Amino acid sequence: MLRKINSINELEDIFNEALKEHAQSVAVELTIPGQHDTEFIINRYKSIRNKLNYYKRTYGENLVHKKVSSIKILSAGYGDADLW
Repeated sequence: MLRKINSINELEDIFNEALKEHAQSVAVELTIPGQHDTEFIINRYKSIRNKLNYYKRTYGENLVHKKVSSIKILSAGYGDADLW
C-alpha cells in the first residue's frame, strides 16, 4: 500500500521496512514536468538499497528533486510485484 510522505526520512523508513520484510518491490509515486498525472516507479528487491541511495542523493529533505523542482516524490510503499 502506498503512503503519502513528506520527508526523505519517511522514504528511507519505507525502503528499510521493505528490506526487513523481504518485500518483492518498492513503488514510488512522483510528479513529472509537463504531465497532469503522476508516475510510478517500481524498484525490485535486489535494487532497493541502491535506489534508496540514489533518492537520498537526488532529492532534498522535502522530497523535491535537487535539479528539477517540478519533480517531487509524493508517496511510496512496498509489497509483492503483482500488487502494482
